Amino acid sequence: MNNRDILFKAVEELDRGRPVALVTLVNKEGSGPRGLGSLMIVTIDGLKYGTIGGGEFEAFVIKESLSALKEGKPRRVKMALRRENIPPDAMPTNMLCGGVVEVFINVLKPKPRLILVGAGHVGKPIADIGNILGFRVVVVDKDPGLANKDRYPYAETVKSGSVIDELKTIEFMENDIAVIAFGEVETDYQVLKHLVLNGFKGHIWALCSRNRAKWMLDRLVSEGVDVSSFRERIHMPAGLNIEAETPEEIAVSIWSEIICVLKSCRKPVPSLSILDNWQL
Repeated sequence: MNNRDILFKAVEELDRGRPVALVTLVNKEGSGPRGLGSLMIVTIDGLKYGTIGGGEFEAFVIKESLSALKEGKPRRVKMALRRENIPPDAMPTNMLCGGVVEVFINVLKPKPRLILVGAGHVGKPIADIGNILGFRVVVVDKDPGLANKDRYPYAETVKSGSVIDELKTIEFMENDIAVIAFGEVETDYQVLKHLVLNGFKGHIWALCSRNRAKWMLDRLVSEGVDVSSFRERIHMPAGLNIEAETPEEIAVSIWSEIICVLKSCRKPVPSLSILDNWQL
């Protein structure tokens, strides 16, 4: 498998919303099975494409790659392909090639994706800001007059029709976030319920009042949904408390909270969400 094919496979995985570990042989002292610059990628499923030498060495690097993917951070791995004169910073092996090799494991992350339900007054600036921030954008609304490519030319997908039916056609990805800004009580609830019951693993923001937020949570519980399993990933009412009034200001408040959550802000932020104090 040549380097072009390896990199093409990496792009293919990223386009599916899946991170990959790109392994490059960056240093070699003495004998080793592959030359400098040799590439290999490892997927989150543990599949590999390309090779950096095979055997015990490659098996260990694959294990390290999976750990790097789980942690989301790159790392270096140095291994001695001999049983004597092992450098203090190198991992020992049972191999007899004779050299010492070092690889760099880089974690390539796909662009995050915003799934926006609601293409109206607030939805438009939410999507616009998401596009500016580098998010892939998917827009869903029942009104084709709102959800169309003319209003959202940058969106990778724009869907109009039955909101839940359209959501069912979307394959959720690891790095998705969702913003519910439809504005109709029953639809907002059904969207939230669909997300939490159908494998959505990202954070969810819902534009609503505190009363409606409590009503939706209480209703989920009354319908047998285990709220405790995802309460840290739901944020409603969406946004930070910045006294926002206009659709654009509301969008800024929501994106401010999204950034804080995704960046794991250490300092407390004035969130509007009731989840911290809501009791099951």
